[in-house]
Amino acid sequence: MSFTKTIVAGNLGQDPELRYLSNGTPVASFSICANERRGPKENRTEEQIWFKVNVFGNSAEAVSQHLQKGDQAYVEGRLKAEMWDGRDGEKHLTLNLNTSGEGVKFLGKRNRASQAGDAEATAQTTGETNPDLSDPDIPF
Repeated sequence: MSFTKTIVAGNLGQDPELRYLSNGTPVASFSICANERRGPKENRTEEQIWFKVNVFGNSAEAVSQHLQKGDQAYVEGRLKAEMWDGRDGEKHLTLNLNTSGEGVKFLGKRNRASQAGDAEATAQTTGETNPDLSDPDIPF
């Protein structure tokens, strides 16, 4: 017996898209980015590696309901590299990570609600309000 397993922990690059195969099996698809930092602080480099994740089975529906762009997730599954020709005539590589629901763990939400709540709380305590950024006199 032989097999491979790939583990990726990163942030979703898009909201999951839920679809159903012809046999009724749900599939949730999304992109995830893993950042890898190397070297000492002065010369640190950061590399972003993107994967296309396909979650098969009943967990696909839970993934599509509970994960959003920016959320952190842990995904383990089988890696399949796909080469394809782009419109520009160049060869491209897509790293597909296929898994069942057991291979996905929700690590953390992007802090959407508390960020808005913190801004309101700060405005109430300091008496400041958020500026109207649609004002044509603001130079940016």
